Amino acid sequence: MSFEVGQFVFLDGSGVGTVIYLPNGSEVPDDHVGVWFGTIDQNGRPIVCTIPIEYLQDGPKPTFQH
Repeated sequence: MSFEVGQFVFLDGSGVGTVIYLPNGSEVPDDHVGVWFGTIDQNGRPIVCTIPIEYLQDGPKPTFQH
């Protein structure tokens, strides 16, 4: 399975997140992607988790509102 930056993904136990980094050209290990689940640290910086690709599923399609 392959993912794209900006794609919503689902991880059992963590819920829906957004792919932020791919393994090529970043600090993300091979066969992993960097996913943001909406959490930030005490300085307001996003916490990005590196997760093995095989643990992720396609996420839901977003609902748009204006």
